[in-house]
Amino acid sequence: MTQDYYEELRQFLPGLSADMPETILKLAELFRAEAFELHMRKEAGETKYYIPYMMNDALECFLILESCRMTGICLPDFKGAVQAHLARENGEYLLVVRQGEDNVFTLWFSSVQEKTTCYQYHCIGHFWVKGQEQWRRLVYIAGTLYDKYSYMGDTVCTQEEKELLPLMEFAPFRAFSPIKESLEEMYTDTLEGVACMKRFALEAGDIRLKNLLGFYEKHPFPWVEKWIQRHMESRAGISLYETLYRKIEAASKVYTVRDYGKEGNEKAEKERQKVTKKLEEKGFTGTYPFFRKGHMQILAMEEHPFTVLEAEDFSFRIQFMVSVSKKDSERYNGGFFKGRKNRGWIEENLEFLE
Repeated sequence: MTQDYYEELRQFLPGLSADMPETILKLAELFRAEAFELHMRKEAGETKYYIPYMMNDALECFLILESCRMTGICLPDFKGAVQAHLARENGEYLLVVRQGEDNVFTLWFSSVQEKTTCYQYHCIGHFWVKGQEQWRRLVYIAGTLYDKYSYMGDTVCTQEEKELLPLMEFAPFRAFSPIKESLEEMYTDTLEGVACMKRFALEAGDIRLKNLLGFYEKHPFPWVEKWIQRHMESRAGISLYETLYRKIEAASKVYTVRDYGKEGNEKAEKERQKVTKKLEEKGFTGTYPFFRKGHMQILAMEEHPFTVLEAEDFSFRIQFMVSVSKKDSERYNGGFFKGRKNRGWIEENLEFLE
């Protein structure tokens, strides 16, 4: 950490000193980002104090205040300005937090421990925008990895994942935003992003895209980006999509699956078994999460809650990517790519098969 960065953090957490451990610096980063949240949980009759640092579908990282006690009341849904001050007294840390003008609470703790776990993410599917959902899902996953690396660095990313990160620095890929808002202000376009996509295009055997990318390097105009996007949306883009999908799946599988305890794991597995049974009854073949019948494919995608600090109203659920295509029925999610008689859509359940 540079001296300038340290001095910047001190502005947001007065009392911070250079001899404090890295976990205290992460606490200061949260106040700088206006992202401080305090969660209290009863465990074995004792109150535990958790502060989320970086939580997404690929990573859960949170700070634990050891031997902590609190005076005052923390307003959990407070949305206004938060200020804090840190001190050390008699071998303890003292954190005073002010929420707005009227509420103050104080935390005494002996140390801050960090708990970080990386999880598999290739089965995750969030669908907020209609159309080209197959690409939007890959952009979501690549963005999740990019954020994981930006916050946590090499310690949480494999070499295979780092090779995928420049995808988010390539505008035509990023254009398939998984959310209703544009991603343009969140990421920077780089030549490395273009080179990354060119490598994947060559690996996929997509020479036309490789040539388009060469032209784009010399003429990085919006109308060229539209050419590339149309290519990716068409049947010609399937090989590139399959290449990226396989790489994401392989990078994800080195990590563990989320563990919700015996009861939670059994409940999720029962939901998967119900899907398999239903599709087998309807004449589909395959193994979870991928099934096929004639020209139709069904891919089960999951939404996973965090193992800790999750909102009470969010739970495990399964949605379905449905693909119908005559020419591309052997290609993964082929029906989502534009072509005659191709259809691809999202279903929240399997009632449409009735």
